[in-house]
Amino acid sequence: MNNSNNIFTPFRKKVQKNHLKPLHFNDPWQMVCNWYSSDLGQALLSSEKYHLNKQLDQIFGYNLLQFGCLDEFELSTKSRTLYQYMLESPGNVKQKAQVYQKKSCTHVITGFDNLAIKNQSVDVVILPHTLEFERNPHQILREVERILVAEGKAVFLGFNPFSLWGLWHKYWELKSRTFSNKTKKKINDSSDNLVPLPSCGHLISQKRLRDWLKLLGFDIEHISEYFYRPPVSSSVLLTQFEFMEYAGQFSKLLPAGGYLLVATKRVSTLTPIRQGWKFSKTLIASKPIETARINANRDKKGTHGQ
Repeated sequence: MNNSNNIFTPFRKKVQKNHLKPLHFNDPWQMVCNWYSSDLGQALLSSEKYHLNKQLDQIFGYNLLQFGCLDEFELSTKSRTLYQYMLESPGNVKQKAQVYQKKSCTHVITGFDNLAIKNQSVDVVILPHTLEFERNPHQILREVERILVAEGKAVFLGFNPFSLWGLWHKYWELKSRTFSNKTKKKINDSSDNLVPLPSCGHLISQKRLRDWLKLLGFDIEHISEYFYRPPVSSSVLLTQFEFMEYAGQFSKLLPAGGYLLVATKRVSTLTPIRQGWKFSKTLIASKPIETARINANRDKKGTHGQ
């Protein structure tokens, strides 16, 4: 006689096999840098820099912090902050030093989910697709909230999952998953053409990002969308599809491939709650009361003035 507890064991195993886990790559930021050097990446970069510079031109402060290793593309050159710092993950940098100088920006090697930065010491934080290529986006947002000063700005760049870029992401994700299942090995080569951007990340929609930020006490200040062209790799096709940029600005039916979101950290001051007023029948207190102290010098001046 079969054991009743083992009747549904095959079904439970089947559900576990069909459960799809997100793909992870050893060096996603190197894949990002390689993709930004392509024709499609340069076209997207020009749109991102245009919208980003418009926002940075209106933000002032002392310290600016950028997550990721996209410094060679000069995303924050138009910033009006006094000091600029670039954060890089220890796994993506071969240097042993924790802080080193490169060009006009100071590079700091630290983990994104455990920043070696003081509380409330940064005025502006730029996250160019950082949440999409890291495994702990919630913890990164908590660290951003911790290091930002009151009324500090957080600028996010992301891909729109509900667009042609989102379909492109799903297609390459399924293709890479099928390839890894057939060959029974993980895709670790960052130069592999099988996994182009943004398939090496996990796309986050605007609504989800807004919900995360509101839970941390941020106010959404600005949202702009850009790059309505499809993710084609040919430079000739990108030039022919330039009319979609003008059509997307005036039409709400055509979804944009990327978005920029600016959030402000709000700090609410605590208001002391006074005790409720109670009527007392006794006029004279049973304990001595400290009277208000009178400034003798002020009274002398007042008497002379009279």
